[in-house]
Amino acid sequence: MISPHLVGLVAIILSLGGPVWLLTRWLKYRHEERLKQLQPGPHEETKILQAAKTELEERVRNLESIVCSVDFELNAKLNQLASRQYALAAPPRHGSATSPEAPDANRSDGTTLNAGKRLGNRFVIERAIGHGGMGSVYLAHDEQLGEQVALKLIAGHAAFSPQANERLRREASSARRITHPNVVRLHDLGDADGLLFLSMEYVAGGSLRDLLARHGVLPSQQLRGFASQMCEGLQAAHMAGVIHRDLKPANLLINEHQQVKIIDFGLARLAHLEGMTATNMIAGTVEYMAPEQIRGGPIDARTDVYATGALLFHALVGRPPFLGDNPIAVGFAHCTEPIPVPSIVRPDLASTWDEVITRALAKDPAHRWSSMLELRDALPT
Repeated sequence: MISPHLVGLVAIILSLGGPVWLLTRWLKYRHEERLKQLQPGPHEETKILQAAKTELEERVRNLESIVCSVDFELNAKLNQLASRQYALAAPPRHGSATSPEAPDANRSDGTTLNAGKRLGNRFVIERAIGHGGMGSVYLAHDEQLGEQVALKLIAGHAAFSPQANERLRREASSARRITHPNVVRLHDLGDADGLLFLSMEYVAGGSLRDLLARHGVLPSQQLRGFASQMCEGLQAAHMAGVIHRDLKPANLLINEHQQVKIIDFGLARLAHLEGMTATNMIAGTVEYMAPEQIRGGPIDARTDVYATGALLFHALVGRPPFLGDNPIAVGFAHCTEPIPVPSIVRPDLASTWDEVITRALAKDPAHRWSSMLELRDALPT
């Protein structure tokens, strides 16, 4: 609608016999002024550009961090392959016929130790109980302690890797700070026959990963018992200034008495240190990793709270909270996608778990449970 004032002004100009070009110039001037008002000024443009730049930088940081995590995972798998190749390629000793099914019990390259092998004039190997990217874990009899122990050995390419050696020593340093029934007890760190080893309490039983592989999901009451113990063990670690950083089903052992034992503090860091490693590589298991850890930012106890929430989600729903075709997709989902509600993903699940898990999985650490004990106390009864 044309303003009455404008109509009046036009009438005055025409009544005075003013030239039409004067009216045209005036209307053009008003039009240009209006366009200037509608267009963002330099300050607004700067704000828009800064916001776009910040968003782009955030996406790049996420991508770089997740690619580093993929690189770590790939290196671990390559080391596993190399260890197996060493086992196949090593020549038999003393002219004996050695096959992959019956490897040489006296081999000292760390790839295979058979039952009866003595290590460091102290450990007698009973059997292999696990294998990972950095080496193997054996059940052994410790003649000094007079009991069975789990013996973790660095092998393959990792045996010559300063990073792998540092990881084992960091695990020993971290575990020694923690004394709690729900954390595996460390015995000794040393080297024997050219092998770096870590000896620790042997837990007869399986892991949470084994349980989930057999049953898919766990009854909520059973999980509550496991989760409560896990929270208490992690609280003890946090009180000692240690953040685990690699919580996952395989790192929760459960003995025959249904007691939880947290293992593998190889990625643990002291709480006052930054989340990024010295080589700027993010390590961990991306399915349970907090956004700040994926980005390589500062971490604290709430980083383990997030991982615990992801574990609870997996145990109740049958899968981790975020899935993807590759670790990069999963990592982006942790950083950007809405938190899935457990009872919506699994309709027969009691909704009392929703608040516990979704708050633990908050992307902003300030919105999570502030401690493992707070999370424990919030578990449904």
